[in-house]
Amino acid sequence: MDIAREVFEKKRVMMGNLAKAGFVLSSDDAADDHGASNDESVSDCYIYTEQFMDGDLTAVIKIMPDGRVINAVIDADSGDEYYPMNIEAHTGSYVGQAREEYKALLERVAGKCFDDVPFVCDQAIRITSKISARFGVEPEFPFHERGSAARSLQPSTDSAVFRHKDNGRWFAIVMTIKREKLERYSSSADPGDRINVMNVKIYPEELEALLREPGLYRCYHMNKKQWITIALDDECTDDRIMELLECSFRLTSGGTSVRKRRGSSIYGSHGNGEEYYEEGGDRRYWLIPSNPANFDVAKGFRDSGDDTLAWHHRIDVMPGDIVYIYQTEPIASIMWECEVLESYMPRPADWGSFAPNSKYRMTLKRLRSFKKGDYPRSWMNEHGIKKTVRGQRSAPDELVKAMSEGSAE
Repeated sequence: MDIAREVFEKKRVMMGNLAKAGFVLSSDDAADDHGASNDESVSDCYIYTEQFMDGDLTAVIKIMPDGRVINAVIDADSGDEYYPMNIEAHTGSYVGQAREEYKALLERVAGKCFDDVPFVCDQAIRITSKISARFGVEPEFPFHERGSAARSLQPSTDSAVFRHKDNGRWFAIVMTIKREKLERYSSSADPGDRINVMNVKIYPEELEALLREPGLYRCYHMNKKQWITIALDDECTDDRIMELLECSFRLTSGGTSVRKRRGSSIYGSHGNGEEYYEEGGDRRYWLIPSNPANFDVAKGFRDSGDDTLAWHHRIDVMPGDIVYIYQTEPIASIMWECEVLESYMPRPADWGSFAPNSKYRMTLKRLRSFKKGDYPRSWMNEHGIKKTVRGQRSAPDELVKAMSEGSAE
C-alpha cells in the first residue's frame, strides 16, 4: 500500500502553479524540520504542509527540482513519521479514517498543481506521441477492472492497445506492472516499482539476440516466442523502440504469421512495396463448440463490422490457424470456418465468470459460413469425430480434407 503513489503516479507537476497551491520554496534546514527522509538532497525543493486528523498528523509534500514528489506523514506527538499509514497490517478505525483524510488531502492538492497523464512512465508518454505521429493511431483502453462496489466493472487505464485502423489487429500493448513481474530486472531498481511495459511482435528467430539488448525482456503475459516486452523506463532508447514498433506494425499488417513449427522463413512482398513475413511450417486446424442458447455467433460477426470475434481458448492456437465453429444442439452442425488473427491475448476482465478455465482469448476472422445440415453431426461421425464435441480440440485430418473440398456459402 502506498497512498501517495496511487494518487501521484499518473500525474505530472505544473511548477508554475505550486506557489498558488500553497507550496513554498524551502531551504535544506526548513525541509529537514518537516521530515526529510532517505537522505534526499532537498535544496530548492518546494514544500507543502497541512495538518489533518484534528492536528494529530501532518502531511508533508516535497516537489524536487526534477519534478519528483516525496511524501511523508508526521506524528505531531513524536515528531516521527507515521508508518502505519502505508502498512496494510495496521488496521482499526483510527488508521482507516487517517488514510481516508490523507488521500482526500493529496487529491485536493494534486488537483491544484498537477496535470493528469495517461501512463506512469515518461517514456511511455513520449512513445505514445511518436506512435500517433508515425502511425496515426491513438491508444485505446479496452479493459476493465473490478470496482469497489460488488460485481461492478470500471474502465481500466492500466493497459492500452494500439491497433491497425484497417484490420483492427494490435501491433502494441502498454501495461502497468510491478517491475518484479519481468523475468529479469536491474538489481539496482526497486522490484516493487510500478512501471509501464510495451509488448511488440517480433521475428521469432531474433528473440535470443533481442533479449541481450538493454530494456528488452521475455514477453510478459503474451506469447513468448512471437512477442517481446520493452520496459519503458528509458533503458531502451526511443529510437530503438520505434524500430521495434515498425517491425511489429509490419508483422501485424497483413500476410500470414503462423507459429514456427518446422521449416524456414520466407520473405516477400504484397505487391505494393510492403514487406511481409511468413514462417514456415504447418497450419493447424481446430474444432470448437458453441452453444446457440448462450451466444449468437452470427450476430457477433455482424455486429463486429469486420467479421471478427473475440473467443476464449485453452488450445495451442496460433495466428494463421483455422478454426471450425460447431454449434451444439439443436443445430448440431459445423457453421463457420475462421482464421485466427491473434492468440494468447490477455483475458478481458469484463468476461467475469464466462469461460473461467480459459486464461487467454483469440481473435477469429470469418472466412466461410455454412447452412445447418451442410456438415451435421452424422457427417462429422463419418469424418473422424466419434464422440460429442464437448471442448476445444484439434480437427482430424480427414475432416479437414473434406472441409477444404467443400464450397463457401
